[in-house]
Parts: sequence; structure tokens; C-alpha cells
Amino acid sequence: MTTLVTGGLGYLGSRLIRELPHHPSFSGEQIRILDNYRQPRFHALWDLPVVADYEFIEGDIRDEETVLEALDGVDTVFHLAAVTNASETFDIPEKTWEVNYDAAMQLYDAAQEAGVEEFVNVSTCSVYGTTDEEITEEFDCDPESPYGEAKLEAEQEMLEEYDGEMGLTALRLGTVYGWTTGMRFDTVVDKFAMLAAMDRPLTVYRGAENQKRPYLHVQDAVRSMLFAASELGDGEAYNVVGQNGRLQDVVDAIVNHFPDVEVGYTDAENINQLSYIVSDEKISDRGFETVYTLDQGVEELADKFRALI
Repeated sequence: MTTLVTGGLGYLGSRLIRELPHHPSFSGEQIRILDNYRQPRFHALWDLPVVADYEFIEGDIRDEETVLEALDGVDTVFHLAAVTNASETFDIPEKTWEVNYDAAMQLYDAAQEAGVEEFVNVSTCSVYGTTDEEITEEFDCDPESPYGEAKLEAEQEMLEEYDGEMGLTALRLGTVYGWTTGMRFDTVVDKFAMLAAMDRPLTVYRGAENQKRPYLHVQDAVRSMLFAASELGDGEAYNVVGQNGRLQDVVDAIVNHFPDVEVGYTDAENINQLSYIVSDEKISDRGFETVYTLDQGVEELADKFRALI
């Protein structure tokens, strides 16, 4: 039995590959990691659990031969490989579509041909766009970045192709935060924690502090992937959200665990004050519940930076 994790050295993947050996459904399986080192996270391969059999393939998800090699003998695929920095994708739209749509569909179609049993596609709440409504999975999506557009197109095409032969789940994750071996600091919670640790001020635009966004601790994100692979696979999309929190809630958590941080509030010409609230009732009804809070996630990050505080 072999499990493939694409983008396995990334922010989410580096935690998933460490959790897989401890999950009853995947214990004893070989874990195959596909990553192209786009972000040079060589350290994500250090200190992997010795109870598992790991295999690493260095390669690009866009390369068909690499994909076919990676899928050989695979039972379950966790597809995480993507260009994930939404703001960055405005500068590289063509590459974003190549990776987040073309390569994703190539992997999905090849997985069907290879006889894969379960395919978990890690999507994003960025497919929705900004709105003042509470968002369910039936919401009319209107993504605001090449990242969200390409992820939505791939997700929808996969769901349309679903015929029950291969299990498929699309997980629309909220804004992920918290510590992993493959850290990234381009999302607000992690970025604010790093700035606070470096004794740099936080800047908050007046009018934005009460905006709500869906936040999700990285461990809950990983738990949802394992849940999807073992309990879902029904060709549906599911929102995964820990809490719909205000930006001020993030700031309060940072101040709580980095008490010397300076927070500055400043005016900006244009602030979008619509809240962005996502419902996770659908996956909750299937039996999955998140367990981590923003405060716990920031506490975890503060512990990693404790020598600087």
C-alpha cells in the first residue's frame, strides 16, 4: 500500500507526511513524497518518523513522466502541490494556471488511469471571493486572484468528472496558520507572529480590524485531509474552518503571547469592509470537528520564537 503526497515538503505537506504513519488507515503504508524544491525546504525531510517507509521523488508536478512514476502502485493521493501565495500569482498568472490547473488535472486523470482508490484535492476558500454572506459550498464562487481562479477551475472539473470509481474529496481550507517544519510567513497570523518576534511593529488599517476571515490551524487542516481520505471520497467539496475570526482577534492573540509588540493603527484610502464568513456545517455533519483556536496557534508560534521574546 502506497500513499502519494504531492508538495510533500511544503507548509501543509511537511506536517501531513509526519502524521500519516500514526493514522490507523495509513499505518504501515509506504509514503511517497513528490516535490520540486521550488521552496528549498530540504529540512522538511529531517527527523521523519522511523516507523514509516518513505520514498522521495524530486520532480515537477507539470512533468508527465514524473507524475506517472510517482503514481506507480499508489492507493491514495493527497494533492497539495500548488503555487499558493495568492498575491504572488498576479505576477505569474501563466505559471499559476500551469501548476494549479493544468498539472492538477493531469495528475487527477493519470490517477484514475493508474487505479488510485482515493484522491484528496486540497482546495481553498479563496475560490469564493469577498462577500457579506455566510458562505456554504453552494455559493456562487467569484475568486479574486489567479490562484483562486485556477484552483476553482481544477476543483470543478474534477468534481464534474467524478463517476464513483475513484474516491474524490475537495477540501476548501480557510486561511491556514500555525507551526510546521515547512513554515511559510505570507499569511496574516504567521506573519504577525514573526514580526512580533523580531520586535517589529504590526500595522493595522482602520476599518479592517473588524473584518472576518475563515481561519484554520494547520493541524486541523491535516486532520481534515486524513478524515477525507478515510471517511469521505463522495465527489463533494467541503469547507474546513476553525473559526471565523476578526483581524482584531488575530492581533489580540499576538499581543497576548508577544506582550511587548507594538501595534499601530493607520488610515488607508480604500478598505474593503465586507466580512468573509464561511460555514463548515457540511463537513461537521459528516463527523469532522476542528479543535484548535487562534490563541493556541499563536501560543505555539510564540514557543518557537521564545528565545527572542
